[in-house]
Amino acid sequence: MVKKFAVVTLVLALMAFAGGCGGTEPEPVPEPEPTPGEATGLDGEEILNAKCGSCHSLDRVLAEDYDAVGWAAVIDEMIAKGAQLTDDEATALAEYLSLR
Repeated sequence: MVKKFAVVTLVLALMAFAGGCGGTEPEPVPEPEPTPGEATGLDGEEILNAKCGSCHSLDRVLAEDYDAVGWAAVIDEMIAKGAQLTDDEATALAEYLSLR
């Protein structure tokens, strides 16, 4: 009886050890959500205040609700009408406005 108990205990201990070392890889940690301006390193709010506030009420701009693609289209329209923005500034601004 003692031998049987020892064998069962040994088998259970080996199963527990093997289960703990199952070789399964841990779940990957998801990347954090980007913050406004992270892609370009520019501050979208600062660009908004400096480049858009001279022609538009900021309340009017902030009342709109577009995603990044929608804001990029609006910003492209403004550039076509004479807004002075670099590509990086336009990207940072669209990102900022879509994530606020």
